Formats: sequence, C-alpha cells, structure tokens
Amino acid sequence: MELAILTIVIMVAIVVFMSKFGSGPKVRCTRCDGTGQVNEKWPDPSQPGGWHRVDGTCPKCKGKGKV
Repeated sequence: MELAILTIVIMVAIVVFMSKFGSGPKVRCTRCDGTGQVNEKWPDPSQPGGWHRVDGTCPKCKGKGKV
C-alpha cells in the first residue's frame, strides 16, 4: 500500500515537472520580438499631442518575451 502511494506521488511530481519545463518551445511575443520591452507610438487624435505611446513593459506578454 505504501509503495503504491509513493509511486503515485512520484508520478504526479513527474507530470507537474514535465508540464512546466518540458512542454514544447514557447512562441516568442510578436509585439516586442521577445525582448519584453516596447517603445511604440502611433497617431491617435484623441490623445494629448495626437500620439498614443506605449513605452516600457510589453502589455501582451507582460515582459516575459514569450506568449
């Protein structure tokens, strides 16, 4: 009985480890090109100065560089 419980615990730990670290390659963020930082501006008449600016941490990947 103890061996069965130990085996189940080990199998669960392996599954959790493999799902976090072993799952295929993560896709690089297309907005920041994997850097995690953005520096963008585009025309937007509703914003002060007529430009919308995004500078700093990428809002799409939250600065991780991968989606």
